[in-house]
Amino acid sequence: MSGQLRLGGIRRIKKHNILILIILALVVRLFFSIFLGDNALAKKSENVSSKQCFSSIDPLKNINPENEFGEKKAKNSCSKLDSKFGKQPKSEQEEIYDELVKDYPITEMVLEISKKDKSVAAFLIAIAKKESDWGKHSPKKNGEDCYNYWGYRGGYNTTASGYSCFDSPEQAVEVVGGRIENLIGQGIDTPERMIVWKCGRDCSWDNPVAVKKWVSDVSAYYHKLNS
Repeated sequence: MSGQLRLGGIRRIKKHNILILIILALVVRLFFSIFLGDNALAKKSENVSSKQCFSSIDPLKNINPENEFGEKKAKNSCSKLDSKFGKQPKSEQEEIYDELVKDYPITEMVLEISKKDKSVAAFLIAIAKKESDWGKHSPKKNGEDCYNYWGYRGGYNTTASGYSCFDSPEQAVEVVGGRIENLIGQGIDTPERMIVWKCGRDCSWDNPVAVKKWVSDVSAYYHKLNS
């Protein structure tokens, strides 16, 4: 009888040990599965991110292996973008305009102006300098800036003196830039011809000296920026 009890006890111990081994094996397997899976996922994510960044800088890479962008250069550019939290670096035009109008109210419009055609942007900056000293002397409404630095008179939200009062710098550049684009399309594409901005189609009523000065002042910046 005692022999049977001992045999039964041994069997229970074996079953208990086997159960412990099974549990340990499952735990080890789970640990390696999680660890290796995370590493693989991280590596995959890194590869995808690298490919996306390179492609965004040089979309010709996939169809033109001999492109002028070297992989090293692209990776450096990617790091530059990342360091600026994904913001695109300034264009050459934007940097030039930024430096020119620094510390003037029109500074906050530089990004939108730089998106325009070069000749349109040149007129926007040149006329704004002449008409308002880049925003220092411009219309106000209810004490608020109208963002009208060009002496523009339109039908939108006019001041008591008839100047358009825009809601934002973006709207101002879009409306006034659109008007300048329209005039250029009509062949009014030089400061001499753009005198219509000052006195309309016929300047015979205006002071000839003032007309000549307007053309001279606008020309100085227009030709500098549109050369």
